[in-house]
Amino acid sequence: MKEALEYLQSFVSIVFMLFGITGVSYHLFKDEGWIGTILGSVWDAAIRYPLLVFPIIIGAVLLGMMWKQQRGVHGSTSKLPDLVIYGLMAAGAVFIGRWFMYGTL
Repeated sequence: MKEALEYLQSFVSIVFMLFGITGVSYHLFKDEGWIGTILGSVWDAAIRYPLLVFPIIIGAVLLGMMWKQQRGVHGSTSKLPDLVIYGLMAAGAVFIGRWFMYGTL
């Protein structure tokens, strides 16, 4: 009985993650989705305020360097993969709820 409950829990977790990945991907890549909206806003800001581009580029380079240095540290466990999994499961629960209530992701 305990083994069956563990299999059921694993199945439900995978279903939530798959719905989370599907829903996030759908909203990212659809027409006028999240990526298009964000890139459009960034492009408009870069054209209107060109001096903002330089601090953003410098910040991105610094964050990239910090990330690269942090990856070199071994022996420490990161909570980030767990948080990503839990975030995908939460998103999956939201998208399953929206699917049942509205019939769309």
